[in-house]
Amino acid sequence: MAYTKTEGVMRRERNNLFLLFMVCLVAAMPLTWGAGGLKVLNLVESASVTDGVDKGLSAKVTLCHTADAQTIMVGEAAVAAHLAHGDSLGACPQACAGVPSAVPKTGQTGCWDANGAPIDCAGTGQDGELQRGVSVSPRFTDNADGTVKDNLTGLIWLKNANCFGSQTWTDALTASNTLASGSCGLTDGSVAGAWRLPNVRELESLIDFGQLFPSLSPGHPFTEVQPYDYWSSTTSVFLPNYAWIVTLDGGTFNLDKTWSNWVWPVRGGR
Repeated sequence: MAYTKTEGVMRRERNNLFLLFMVCLVAAMPLTWGAGGLKVLNLVESASVTDGVDKGLSAKVTLCHTADAQTIMVGEAAVAAHLAHGDSLGACPQACAGVPSAVPKTGQTGCWDANGAPIDCAGTGQDGELQRGVSVSPRFTDNADGTVKDNLTGLIWLKNANCFGSQTWTDALTASNTLASGSCGLTDGSVAGAWRLPNVRELESLIDFGQLFPSLSPGHPFTEVQPYDYWSSTTSVFLPNYAWIVTLDGGTFNLDKTWSNWVWPVRGGR
């Protein structure tokens, strides 16, 4: 039965909304490369077929290019190489208007009273009881090229957390900005400018508040982790000659930029 121009526009708008919903759904799911990942992705691809017309997505796979937070389409043969360099399956989340970023779990599962004595968590309302937030398992993936991917944030970290030793803040920035494949155990093909000193939020995202020395998820694949202070690229606005640091016992504070602290480069992110 024929339909009017207005009805055709409304139908296309409904199709577009459905496709956007499916892209957001896939982007929010912790997909891994394999039959399961492609099976979910095919739901998005099938949404591109309207009134029997293939829109051209069926031969492509949607990826989020983490280096510049751009959603891209690649052939299936290129997917493995993109994932190995830190890209992720599905559209970049920022392409989905109205989809908020979730707050990660702290990792804490115990409860204590005001005097520091361990207690039963039931009914306390403490973090250890509620355990609000999101998590993934495994949290980290060793890419076997000197890098580790955080499967929660999508960030790519240098596996060796003490390649540069203790540095001033300025030297820490330089060391991170000039890091490239061939140094610090890297064989990932990265070039100078791809790496950077993480900001304070990125460093804090590594912390597991249920662990100590270091405060990282159990079974993490990092090497040479120091249970001390790591520089962030974030300056203290109140004291601009100070920068924020994160210590691997879970603390965050600021220190004079001329002091020496540890350096942990990162790349990717949104």
